Amino acid sequence: MTKHQTLAHITDVLLDPTTSLPLLRDTIETYRDLLLTASGIDLGEATSVDHLDTGKGVAIGVTWAALCVDDLIRTQRFVAGLYQAVHEVAARRPGPVHVLYAGTGPFATLALPLMTRFTPAELQLTCIEINALSKQAAERVVKYLEFDAFVVDFVEADAATYVIDTTARPVDIVLSETMQYCLIDEMQVPITLNLIGQLPPETILIPEQIRLSLVVLDTKGDKTVQDLGPIFTVDRQSLLAHQAGGRDVDFPTVRLTVPPHKALLEPSLASGPLAIRTGITVYGNHVLYDYDSGLTIPKVIGEYPDASDPLEAIDFTYRLLPSPLLWMDFILPEPVAAE
Repeated sequence: MTKHQTLAHITDVLLDPTTSLPLLRDTIETYRDLLLTASGIDLGEATSVDHLDTGKGVAIGVTWAALCVDDLIRTQRFVAGLYQAVHEVAARRPGPVHVLYAGTGPFATLALPLMTRFTPAELQLTCIEINALSKQAAERVVKYLEFDAFVVDFVEADAATYVIDTTARPVDIVLSETMQYCLIDEMQVPITLNLIGQLPPETILIPEQIRLSLVVLDTKGDKTVQDLGPIFTVDRQSLLAHQAGGRDVDFPTVRLTVPPHKALLEPSLASGPLAIRTGITVYGNHVLYDYDSGLTIPKVIGEYPDASDPLEAIDFTYRLLPSPLLWMDFILPEPVAAE
């Protein structure tokens, strides 16, 4: 097969909801090989491994961004969600759908498959990447695949401070997957907070929603046995509400009560550790649940409180400065006064 036929086949597999896990694994391996050939990057090179500190967060190194393609279901769901969003915008009005892709990494992994399903007259992209090596690699990939006509511009910039030229062409979709699980370190929140505030209400945000919640896992740490409530939600509504109060201030603190350890009441009901659970709605019905992806692995934050280590509640605050971080304050019970 030619390189275009290979990518078209990869796209067919990624967009087919009945694709089996073995087929998906083989297909992603083929996709990775194609991207490595096209980009010419060396995954083991020292300059490719190093992360980039933006001063307000971390942009992962070229190697680690490249390896994100191996997160099978993540790649499939994001490609499928983006395809659905582009298709819906194209169906309701004429002219090209303009996607602002913030944080392309070295491959522009999530957008390339769509270039086998649409024409440049139907789809246009503005690609933003802060890491110079990643930007250069993505440009080589697009050139190798002869997809130059799809890309309006490659911009080397920090998407968390980038100012969109809305007079040139409207932005229909903002695509940014620049996160780790539990929104640790990386720039997902600052980037989407900056971009969505510059755009009209009809602009689609991908992922549509990211949800963090506090849960109790089972004793093996494999399943959620109790959901203690939402910690933090990232979507259009929450971002715009926060921006109205000041872009660089902390998000509102949420206090969640931690119930007594069930084993204190009945040993047979012993529970496992407390954890932060991440859920992602990419677009529409394309979602990522527990363990679907490296992005949705529950983060254990401590053993469930017991008689020797009591805990009443946890205060959660998502902070933007000096770098993105979910801050936790553990609230201990008031000591009982001696009679």
